[in-house]
Amino acid sequence: MANNIILLNGDLTEAGGAERLTFEEARYLEKKGFNATILTFDFRKEVLFNQAYKLNIHVFDMKFNGMNFVVQSIYRIMALRKQIREMKPDLIIASNSWDCTYLYFATLFTPFQYATHIHGSIFWFLDDPLKYALIHRKVFHEIRESVAGHKEFIPVRLRINFTRRVIAEFAAIAMYKAVRKAEKVFVLSNQMRWEISRLYGKDAVVLKGGFSRDVLNYRPKQDIKKKLGIENKKMILNVNRLDPRKRVDLLIKAFGKVSDSYDDVVLVIGGTGKDEKKLRELSAELKLTSKIRFAGYIKEQELWDYYSSCDVMAHPNWAEFAIAPLEALALNKKVVWTTEMEIDETLKGNKNIFPADPTVDDFAIAIEKALNTEIKAKYNLDIYTWDRYCEGIMKELDLLVKG
Repeated sequence: MANNIILLNGDLTEAGGAERLTFEEARYLEKKGFNATILTFDFRKEVLFNQAYKLNIHVFDMKFNGMNFVVQSIYRIMALRKQIREMKPDLIIASNSWDCTYLYFATLFTPFQYATHIHGSIFWFLDDPLKYALIHRKVFHEIRESVAGHKEFIPVRLRINFTRRVIAEFAAIAMYKAVRKAEKVFVLSNQMRWEISRLYGKDAVVLKGGFSRDVLNYRPKQDIKKKLGIENKKMILNVNRLDPRKRVDLLIKAFGKVSDSYDDVVLVIGGTGKDEKKLRELSAELKLTSKIRFAGYIKEQELWDYYSSCDVMAHPNWAEFAIAPLEALALNKKVVWTTEMEIDETLKGNKNIFPADPTVDDFAIAIEKALNTEIKAKYNLDIYTWDRYCEGIMKELDLLVKG
């Protein structure tokens, strides 16, 4: 396998699953003796999960700042092309379809190959107008109808001005060509593989990874229930960025129905975001302030303690794959998630999973069922560790380079 690999993640400003995957990938490559360099256009040190990662990161410092989008994109492509020519990588791995599009132009008429991750297609991003482009017109309704959250969050029509419409049309064509040119496309679910096939006529490789192997034998360092003053209570936990697509409002309403029958249940909501004020107001409106704790930002080193302390993890998100509930399952915790989440062969038969339609009533029923179900079985989720995930990536890339 080649020694020099670039990982392109254009926006490293907010810590999340995609950012963690980039860092884990780079760390794995370095551990295996490769020279891994992360390239990004915008960076904040807070993204490093409390400095948990010490990696080689090159920052172009070219964040979008109000300048014409097309002009700035051209500057980014030129800077990226120059850096690639200087580094002469044996392979480049993009973090998403937008980064893939930058690579398409930056590597035109060069020998450099690239692969790409696509954690979410354009249908999983509310404000991405590319899904409405003419090039996707034939599959728009088919994909929108395939997931409850798509129908819930994505309007059938989008009103944008003429200039944005034209830019979106050209960008959609560029992204189509970019994804099709990628030597490999990596996705996290079969739903995403199907969407990529319908959007770009490109087959993708499904590989799933979500947590460190250390979680499999983790022993809590602190008692979170004691810390929160709820020692004798049952704890339902939700950890999220507080924004609409996480459906925390749905969870609060479902919890309200459950709490009518239980005096010993508390909902703990971890995370911050633009919806926090609305969610606090909703809790007050439903007279649940005494039963809901907003824990705020939870430090990386405390997350597993929160998971270990909860009785049920609630994950109402619009998502087909997510790291947090997988970590909770790895700790043998009961998880309530939506029917949008993919249950693969490894998870089939896992009695800790309680699927529910993303409605208040169905989620309330699933939470109550989880609270009242005792699970003694232990499940091995080693297949979802970062090491196993990165091994799968490298196996595919080995075949690519050697082929």
